[in-house]
Amino acid sequence: MRVISDGMIRGVPKSDCVDFRLPGAGVMVAYRDGYANRNGESLGMPAVSERSSATVMTELLVPAGQPIAFHYIGDQCYNMFSFVPKAGADYQLDAVGFYRCGVTLKQVAGATVRYSSVPLKESKLCRVTDNF
Repeated sequence: MRVISDGMIRGVPKSDCVDFRLPGAGVMVAYRDGYANRNGESLGMPAVSERSSATVMTELLVPAGQPIAFHYIGDQCYNMFSFVPKAGADYQLDAVGFYRCGVTLKQVAGATVRYSSVPLKESKLCRVTDNF
């Protein structure tokens, strides 16, 4: 999975809700310095045709057939969402807030980099008390 963002994306594997205490949870990509992150990792996915210089990018393995929850925090944005990746599929997650507050997920098909949209499920905190 390729992750591109102008903020911070945290992932919570094997969960459809957000709980940063779960095993494997952590920062996937972070635009600002000072966070433990995995910016710039590559799995050799087909190249991105274009992206803003105000974003960071990384490529990470995520477990197939199990939900993964995400938490995106940007300058004006705060989103939580999840989906279940298919085995053998490549995905690109774009989370940007500079010109719009939005998150899109696309499945990458082939070396010619054709994309098809993938629906995201709204997610919540696993424990309501984590919001306090």
